[in-house]
Amino acid sequence: MKVSFGITFGSGPLFLHGSDAATFMDLVRMAEGYGVDALGTYDSAFLGGDAYVRATLMASASTRATIGLRPSNPITREPQVMASFLASIDSLTGGRAFIDIASGDSAVFNIGYRAASRARIEDYVTCLRDLLATGEATYQGRPQRVRWAGSAVRSRIPISICAEGPRMLHLGGRIGDGVIAGTGLLPEVVRDTIARIHAGARAAGRDPAGVDIWFTTRTALDRDRESALERVKASVSSILNHSMRFGLDDKLVPAELRARIQEYVDGYEMYDHVLQGGRNPKRMEELGLTDYAMRRFALAGTPRDWIARIGALAAAGATRLWVGLGGGDLDRQRQELRMLGEEIMPEFAA
Repeated sequence: MKVSFGITFGSGPLFLHGSDAATFMDLVRMAEGYGVDALGTYDSAFLGGDAYVRATLMASASTRATIGLRPSNPITREPQVMASFLASIDSLTGGRAFIDIASGDSAVFNIGYRAASRARIEDYVTCLRDLLATGEATYQGRPQRVRWAGSAVRSRIPISICAEGPRMLHLGGRIGDGVIAGTGLLPEVVRDTIARIHAGARAAGRDPAGVDIWFTTRTALDRDRESALERVKASVSSILNHSMRFGLDDKLVPAELRARIQEYVDGYEMYDHVLQGGRNPKRMEELGLTDYAMRRFALAGTPRDWIARIGALAAAGATRLWVGLGGGDLDRQRQELRMLGEEIMPEFAA
């Protein structure tokens, strides 16, 4: 079965230096050569260097794949600034820009703000679209204007909604060009996620087939299975919190784990976000949640493990997958990308 792949790149080092930038661009070209459909990079100043710089390097190095931020948020990026960035990347790539919008996590909470509400996300998306299309919009009651809209490559750039809960899934189906689902990778979760997105689309009078649904994964790829599983735990600990922080209802959480997951969320250390060896993975283990979180959210192991898991995901309906490679190590990113492109992706090319 055909599966589409997107790759989320960090910078490798926290900040790109000299030859690092050239290596990073080589990885982008390598990914395109393997047939990756989309390339993205995180937008969190808390975690490392500037996302706009990385996205510009990706745009310059690529010729075919779509390029964008995944995700950004309405809190740290004013819509006029984001619209200008999107139009610039779209121009650099000849019409290949995209943006994923979420409520905000490490970038937002580590500067003392709260996550964006669904209403604010919808207002933000509407404003971006209006600025790109006409040059005029409103956002939170404030007028927004740009005078370059008429020279933009495209008047509508794809905007996807990152969703983990039932109401955000519905919103994504209602307003998103796509939905990036962080709900998990268990077959029953995949099917429930797709159903909720489609319901949102139908509620808005849209064709559900017109909404691209991608599932985001927490990944590690290695010849040594145990090494991969160990490396992915910090990332899994973050999404366990992120996906459950606004409540556990209608998220297909086993009844016997609800109290422990709530305790975990209540004590989550945002400063240790995705920190290998940090407090969050340790608490996840102490509360007996690691096995469940790994089964629900992780795509980790050897190439053979990945092939088996991706096959099961595709059978459940998840045929577009976002994966991340290599953590903060450019050499590891190259090694994992080679395994992905040469051993795994060919299994799902048609």
